Amino acid sequence: MPFNPSDPSLVSHWIRFDEVISQWPVVVGTGDEIEAFLCAVLSRRAGVRTRLLGAGLSEREVLDLLALESSVCLLLLSDSIAEDRGLALLERCRELTVPPVVLYCIASAEGVDVDHLLALGVRVILSIHSIGKLNFRQAAEDLQRGCSYVDPAVARALAVAADAGVQLSVRERQVLSLVAKGFTNREIAEQLFIATSTARDYVSSLIGKLRAGNRVDLAAKAVQLGYSQMPATR
Repeated sequence: MPFNPSDPSLVSHWIRFDEVISQWPVVVGTGDEIEAFLCAVLSRRAGVRTRLLGAGLSEREVLDLLALESSVCLLLLSDSIAEDRGLALLERCRELTVPPVVLYCIASAEGVDVDHLLALGVRVILSIHSIGKLNFRQAAEDLQRGCSYVDPAVARALAVAADAGVQLSVRERQVLSLVAKGFTNREIAEQLFIATSTARDYVSSLIGKLRAGNRVDLAAKAVQLGYSQMPATR
């Protein structure tokens, strides 16, 4: 998790967020079992007002949880929910008799179409890097006012992706993910079972493709694009 809900500097943001979302029954949709478990644990912390109906790990589970309530629910949806990043689920939610209010959380801005998400009824689009931070609180304020909110961190990441304007292979994405996590060429090679020289060549190529000034700049751009949240793959 990229945040600590017990961090004293973030407590006021969490309290405000809890205060806002407690006006709805809450359903979480995520493809990550650990995220689902942590949501359940956090909902049971002393003083938390939010009523969590459950955390679904698939489209079917999320829809079943939403069906438990006849009133409007708040759906906290992660783009890890499915390979299509939850777009089919959002379509289904829009067809419900009582569609949920949706807060959509993204790990990577690559390929995200903000206008399409808003058209599907998403109220808030938030980067996972902003959870617990000031943008998190601003999202809560706009959610309460009934306004749409697009995280500035998402806009910045989309700008980086547009500026790069390149398509990356699966291997390049793996390497970029490890660069974002601070791995050296040798560590990348060990992780991916490739030669150190091959890892070095991939990094050099990515610096050029993403128009990064150097490796540090490349790592910063990779983090902006959400690659630090991608699981390391052997």
